[in-house]
Amino acid sequence: MKTKIILFHLVIAAMLFTSCQKDTDIFIPDTTSVGLDTNWVSAVTDLSPVSDVKRLLRKENSLDSVDAIAGGTFQTSERLTVIVLPGSLQLSNGQVATGKIYVETLVIKQRGDMVKLDKPTTSFGRLLISGGEIFIRIRKDNEELHLAPGKTIYIKYNDSSPSSLMKLFFGDESNPERFNWVPTTSNTSAGIAVTSQGYEMVTDKLRWINCDYFLADTTGAKVNVTASLPADYTNANTSVYLVFKDIKSVAGMYGDATAKKFSSSKVPSGKVAIVISITKKGTNSYYLGHETITTGQTSLNGNQVIPLKPQPTSLSDIKTYLDTL
Repeated sequence: MKTKIILFHLVIAAMLFTSCQKDTDIFIPDTTSVGLDTNWVSAVTDLSPVSDVKRLLRKENSLDSVDAIAGGTFQTSERLTVIVLPGSLQLSNGQVATGKIYVETLVIKQRGDMVKLDKPTTSFGRLLISGGEIFIRIRKDNEELHLAPGKTIYIKYNDSSPSSLMKLFFGDESNPERFNWVPTTSNTSAGIAVTSQGYEMVTDKLRWINCDYFLADTTGAKVNVTASLPADYTNANTSVYLVFKDIKSVAGMYGDATAKKFSSSKVPSGKVAIVISITKKGTNSYYLGHETITTGQTSLNGNQVIPLKPQPTSLSDIKTYLDTL
């Protein structure tokens, strides 16, 4: 009898344990989406993760020095020749700069470097073909200098296949989220000359300078390319680009906080390109997504949606991938 009672209690205990276990299975919450940051921001700041990853991807500037009054000529490690004319630079108060000044320069010729520096080749939404993006910043101590009125600076660099179509563009940095190239006007003293070795430029502005021409619109067909990403890939932590394979062009795919989408409009159809996303989450977690497409091939009513599945990727591997573009 005692044995039967013990067995009875064991069976009841087993049933209660099984019942509790089933209830536990049923009521365990799905935590796969807990903690994900799905918030889009109205304006990206320097503190946003996407700004941080852009800083980490940047190339180092070359640094040289000349005497401001005497001027000088120098060639950088990237074979960029710069001629600073005597007494051509001034301080913010309008006084002519004197003494030693420091010239920072950077040459961008590859599409991957255009992505690293966040400098797409577009002018008011129209696609440009680039022959090289140049950055020049001149400092006296901690102050950034400017060219005095009527003064210019000369730039020369080699190119294996220079094009006579190239024109001069200046970088508009007024909108930090959407860099734009502005063509020179006919009444400026700036211009570009094409030689058998490359390009020679005269510019009355510093900072970002570009040697480009507009992509010829032969068909007139345009498409809006949109990247489809998981919900936690937002404009606060992700940047997206459209990199063309057969032309030296890169278009930014900008985040729309209202629509919660990354897209690029006015893209010519029939071009082979790669949609690339770069993301930073947390302290040191990076993600890379990329998909090769033909623009307009799968579009509906002028819209082409490209699904991306970003994968965890080290920052060094992201740089290596961009170097292949």
